[in-house]
Amino acid sequence: MAKPRKVDVDKIQECYHCEGVIEKLSDLVIRKVPLATPTGIKQKNRQFHLKCLIEYNDKMEDMELRQQENSDWDDVYQYFRKEILGESGKERLKSHAVNRLLGLRVGQYIPNGKNTRILKRGYDFKTILTTLKVVKTKVRAYTSTATFKDSKHKIDSIMRFVTAEIDDVHSRMQKQQASNEKLIKEEVKEEFDYMKLMAERKQAEAPKVEEEDLDTTIDALLGGN
Repeated sequence: MAKPRKVDVDKIQECYHCEGVIEKLSDLVIRKVPLATPTGIKQKNRQFHLKCLIEYNDKMEDMELRQQENSDWDDVYQYFRKEILGESGKERLKSHAVNRLLGLRVGQYIPNGKNTRILKRGYDFKTILTTLKVVKTKVRAYTSTATFKDSKHKIDSIMRFVTAEIDDVHSRMQKQQASNEKLIKEEVKEEFDYMKLMAERKQAEAPKVEEEDLDTTIDALLGGN
């Protein structure tokens, strides 16, 4: 993102985000945005108000997070259907199964509202999926011999295995993430220290100008004889 060096001041500059007129040059910023063209998605320069660009970036970030969560949710949905329930066809999960899984996402038995994305509560779908993988063997062994009143009873029985393990899985994943972040920081610091050392070594090995030669050079620059 950068302010344009040349702007046609005779042309009305409209904000790509709000479609309002950008009245001050100091409020004009340009950013490349993805646009659909006949040959595919292309990055094109568009003008924004400074405030509108911040709003646009936040909106795009939310969209990317939602897309990622939707993909993660599909992984959870399919794993539960195929690996936990053992369904091989194209049958959809019953609503109670869906609600119980989405309830984990928001930290509830079942979600109260429709929004179950980009919320800072409950467990993310990656954690839910990992927990399902942890309990799969126990669940399959249990469901192969247990008797259930109905599908709701079966789902609730399965979810007891999940809820019993998910806190521990979440804690382990958090520790692993923190460890990975620490490792990355250490690697960056090591690389920085190495580059700094090489720069200092290169500077130390550079030929030094003798004091007499330096005086002669200064005299020459000042026009001395």
